[in-house]
Amino acid sequence: MDKFMMMPKGFMGLPMDEGFITTAENKKNYAIAVQDWNYGPEVPTNEPSANKEFYVGLAEAMQCDEKDARRKHCSNCEYYDNSFMTQVRIERIPLATYDKGAGFRGHCEKLNFICNDMRVCQAWEERESEMD
Repeated sequence: MDKFMMMPKGFMGLPMDEGFITTAENKKNYAIAVQDWNYGPEVPTNEPSANKEFYVGLAEAMQCDEKDARRKHCSNCEYYDNSFMTQVRIERIPLATYDKGAGFRGHCEKLNFICNDMRVCQAWEERESEMD
């Protein structure tokens, strides 16, 4: 009973030399996502009529209607990673001002920054089915 459960290597944290984005890289890549990829909205909410200007613009850029644009979130994007070990890595990056009130944090594998599940950008792609 002494060895009831083995803890996988790195479970309680990862070596600091394991590769992941730095705080400076995250800040830079976040700014690129906002400027070049229409990442937002600035103040996300579940209110169905909020941020109309943002979603109308996103819909135009993504060639869909506003209702479809509102269905897209980082959390249902192909590039959103919020796996357990990614969360351990994300904990190294301090919460930014833009994280507050924006939902759970995940890593955008396409734009390489910490994104929030209540936001979206033009890089959004539908997640492939895991049932294959």
